[in-house]
Amino acid sequence: MKQLLMVILLLSSLPLMAQLERFEATIVDAKTHEPLPFASVYAGQKSSTISNAVGVFSIKCSPGTVLRISYVGYRTIHVKASELGGRVALEPLANQLKEVIVTPIDLKDFIRKTTSETRRQLRKNEKRKSSFFYRQTTFADSTCFELMEAFLQAKSAVFLRDLVLLKGRFAGIQPDSLHRYSFWTNFFIVSELPMLTRYDYHDNIGVKPLVRNYRDYYDVGYDIMGDGDDRILAIQFAPKPRLWQSVLAVTLYVNARTHLLQRMEGEVRNVNVVHKEYVVEEVDTGKVVRQIKTNQSSTFHLTVNMTEERGFLEVQSVYVDQQFMRYGKSINTRSIMFNVDGMASAEGGRKMWNYGDLHNYVREQGYDQQFWHDNEMVRRTPVEQQVMEMFESQNLFGVFE
Repeated sequence: MKQLLMVILLLSSLPLMAQLERFEATIVDAKTHEPLPFASVYAGQKSSTISNAVGVFSIKCSPGTVLRISYVGYRTIHVKASELGGRVALEPLANQLKEVIVTPIDLKDFIRKTTSETRRQLRKNEKRKSSFFYRQTTFADSTCFELMEAFLQAKSAVFLRDLVLLKGRFAGIQPDSLHRYSFWTNFFIVSELPMLTRYDYHDNIGVKPLVRNYRDYYDVGYDIMGDGDDRILAIQFAPKPRLWQSVLAVTLYVNARTHLLQRMEGEVRNVNVVHKEYVVEEVDTGKVVRQIKTNQSSTFHLTVNMTEERGFLEVQSVYVDQQFMRYGKSINTRSIMFNVDGMASAEGGRKMWNYGDLHNYVREQGYDQQFWHDNEMVRRTPVEQQVMEMFESQNLFGVFE
């Protein structure tokens, strides 16, 4: 009887499984019509995604699934997947005039309470982990010559740390007639930086907002967005002149009622990462590849979104963008890290150290082609899709030379 019941339940679920479809749309600002990158899209407890760098998302669900689409500083909307259309417009929260607020904001006290709540969240949930999807691309002018994708595991409360490689793939080509190209070997650590509170065992940032003596380093201002329980304080931390150490120049978006962080965007300045350059030289015996490694300080544009979907404050996504000139070309590296909440297993994973080379970690692991055909977590941009297909057609994934 039990076996018969299980068969009946399985057969009854098949129509529901067959109804799963892939839905795609672009998320935009309702007033400016500009795309909103890295907006959150939830289709249930175990199904979520974010929009990509041009505001496009793709998600697999049933047509009747109600999607919750949100972006910090905008009003959340709920819409059936079947009613998406090609575009989703989010209304921005209005800025409030500080002069008309009934209870004035004591900014010093507000930052103190936010710091206290952030540290409490970190202490209470320090060991909580999640899985993340990682994509890294590098361009020389308008030519994309490198694509890295990986599944990672990390401790995720407040900021990322202790990254472990689960699955990865990498492919690249030489982008110019000089027969040389450049990339960052440990670009991933910029996503892992302890951005919000001082933490003794992992502290690569010298100056950051939520420390006791922040006023020694920052000029601080704020704006208020929304009204009632939806109010958000956008607190600007502008570094004072002549700071030589690594520093976060950012705006923190904080829930005015709970003091929980929702988003951070701005720059991280003077951070050291390892830069690797390959130079291909012609000699009498043929081509010789010479590798040069340097430790460079640079400025990175950074956007971090937080989530409370699992009942605690953790990282939902991290976007990093860095650009510099090399051999007359503009070299631009971008990465996105997205929380997929346990959708990948940590079995057989390898811990990645701060000055390790993610390319080498992936090379040693090998390439599982079928796995990557089955797992596109964040919709690729048209350029990323074109490059991925080119690398696939030339069998460059798994070669790593």
